[in-house]
Amino acid sequence: MTNQPSRGEATRRRFIAGAAGAIGAGAVTFSGVNTQRARAATGNGRRVAVLGAGVAGLTAAQELIERGFSVDVYERKELGGKSRSIPVPNSGSGGRADLPGEHGFRYVPGFYHHLPETMARIPVGDGSETVHDHLVPLDGVLYSRAGHREDLSFKSNYSEPVTLEEFQRFLTALFQQFEALPGDELTFFVRQLAIFATSCDARRFGQWEYTSWRKFIRADQMSDEYNKILSDGMTTHLVASRPDIASARATGVLSELYFYSLAGRGSTGYMGRSLDGPSNEAWINPWVSYLRRRGVNFHVGWTVQDLTLRNGRIAAAQVLDPQQQAQQVEADWFVCALPVERARKLWNTDIRNAAPALAKMDGLRTEWMNGIQFYLDRPTPIIRGFVDYLDSPWALVSISQAQTWDRDMSATYGDGTVQDVLSVNIANFDKPGILYGKPARECSPSEIAEETLAQMRAALEDTGRTVLPESSIRSYHLDPAITYPNGGTTAANDESLIVSNVGSWDLRPTHNTAIPNLFLASDYVRDNLSCATMEGANETAKRAVNSLLEAAGSDADACHVQPAYEMPEFRLLKKADEWRYKLGLPHVLDVPWL
Repeated sequence: MTNQPSRGEATRRRFIAGAAGAIGAGAVTFSGVNTQRARAATGNGRRVAVLGAGVAGLTAAQELIERGFSVDVYERKELGGKSRSIPVPNSGSGGRADLPGEHGFRYVPGFYHHLPETMARIPVGDGSETVHDHLVPLDGVLYSRAGHREDLSFKSNYSEPVTLEEFQRFLTALFQQFEALPGDELTFFVRQLAIFATSCDARRFGQWEYTSWRKFIRADQMSDEYNKILSDGMTTHLVASRPDIASARATGVLSELYFYSLAGRGSTGYMGRSLDGPSNEAWINPWVSYLRRRGVNFHVGWTVQDLTLRNGRIAAAQVLDPQQQAQQVEADWFVCALPVERARKLWNTDIRNAAPALAKMDGLRTEWMNGIQFYLDRPTPIIRGFVDYLDSPWALVSISQAQTWDRDMSATYGDGTVQDVLSVNIANFDKPGILYGKPARECSPSEIAEETLAQMRAALEDTGRTVLPESSIRSYHLDPAITYPNGGTTAANDESLIVSNVGSWDLRPTHNTAIPNLFLASDYVRDNLSCATMEGANETAKRAVNSLLEAAGSDADACHVQPAYEMPEFRLLKKADEWRYKLGLPHVLDVPWL
């Protein structure tokens, strides 16, 4: 396929990472600044500037420094990107750390493979453990329903035995669901999944890529319940996309991998995992410490503004340093690991003329999915996993973090009263809420907090239970990427995320470009999943490094990359569909009378 590295995934060559962080001079130079930099032992042509320090940038830095390159990383905000922790300023007292906030909670589905592989190579502490050891399994997911309906939970792992009361509630919720969702609609949806799962790649990219998810599952002909669960629930709630414009191919890939993982196929062994502490403590800080020990240089507070093309290659990046002084970053190779909305601002006329495919990125779209955390004075173990509030206008999904964090929260963070963090992702900022009747983007921070609580309580507490009493809430923290420019009342978002709308695959670039020393690593780059994920960021970084190794003539081992899981039982069916597609015929199951 088009997103496979040219080196070939089976190619494994001699590893020559050499001594960690071999010292030299002049790895990166700045105009008007006299600096000394660590340089790879192999000499000239090994200087790499990585632009951006999210998951993609840090992954690229690790793969390159381990292969003997000299690496400098530039980041305008904080290391870790959207995956970092965001401490609540001045919230800690008595020697305790500030309360941990975040852009959104960490969730690692079982079908992630590239990210866990990297985590297993990041040492923690004395090196006896890795970040991978700090991933803990979740029990499953709870679909919390409003309208006096029991909540429906699906578990693939049981940390505690199921009580009789829990089993009775599960049966009640299951029967209510079957009653609300007509059987013929569910049967039709299963058929559509079967069509997608057995569609050949040519049909996926030639037909389903240009079909919306809503049209593919014929949601406009179905019940409200069908739309909530299988249309909105499979798009907006998961990746902030809208079902009427979301690509059926991208949504179908994510859906089939979830179902395969649930069945134990193509999975790491768990339906999903999370970290056993705040992201920075369990993952980002150990990662950065390891990279620094290996010789990576980090430049935090440096904003990339432009790229200079000379003789067909990137000669330098124009940046602003933390003092807002213009600087010039020179390197042999550049890995752009910025998010799509920032990367495409760098494509000036010279860049677009040299690499016309990059201009297509102007058509890629982003949406909002940002987090809010509620700090509670008591443990609130709704489920050891995430809660999807299917009826919430703002497409809320939450996780109670004390269940998986391996620490005494009240002794570690805040003022000593906080015992749990309820972290909530808001994935729809455009629909009016139930409390103020306004979309999230038109609400103040306090209104967002109150509205979010109201929507969660409408689902969690509609059957008589009290889950989130007002007395339990000590404070909240809204993702600081949500701002209100010029004192206005309409929010802006400094950290949106890529979505896969109909036809957007054609607009996504590959990890290598027509400019021979410029490579792309981010979740907008073509990858297995085609949606905003840590897995996609990690995978594309590895593919970018593989292309860089090829261009540099390196004989270091290629980064391990692999295709998404496919059911071996479906291979013959896909082959048959490939024949039908070439003849212009529909999928064998895609007939009006079925």
